[in-house]
Amino acid sequence: MSSSKFFGCEKLNEVSRMNRENSDIKRFSHNIGQNWYHIVLVTKKRGKIFQWKETKNLAYKAFEWVCSRHNIDLFAKEIMEDHVHLFVSCPPDYSVRKFFQILKGGSSFYIRKHYPSLKKYKHLWNRGTMYRSIGSVSSETVKHYIEKSNGWKRTKK
Repeated sequence: MSSSKFFGCEKLNEVSRMNRENSDIKRFSHNIGQNWYHIVLVTKKRGKIFQWKETKNLAYKAFEWVCSRHNIDLFAKEIMEDHVHLFVSCPPDYSVRKFFQILKGGSSFYIRKHYPSLKKYKHLWNRGTMYRSIGSVSSETVKHYIEKSNGWKRTKK
């Protein structure tokens, strides 16, 4: 399946246009700003939960569902065997902690609801988190990094 289908190129073009026109600023009812993040979520004990096409597609749908319910812009996503890369913009009233709670809890709920055999595991996601504020980095750079990460394998040191 082509990666462009999952990366929402029209959204990335919108982001690039927003960069040029508004100097990275998004307007809300009582504030303006930019909260763009590159996020990596790792499965518990690096379990290869998403090695199967069915669970991988379910994860794509889960993040789309969670983001649409919580007013989170999802610009790019890539599901690996044992982790997920997301390029998102969150509302300004969400703390980073709350943001991860929504993403992890909501996606775990959705995936387990539609794939009951995963309910036997106490946790779907690892406790740790990785996030990077995008800020002045171009959205194309982040998109490129996430797209190219699909072929990478994690090596143990």
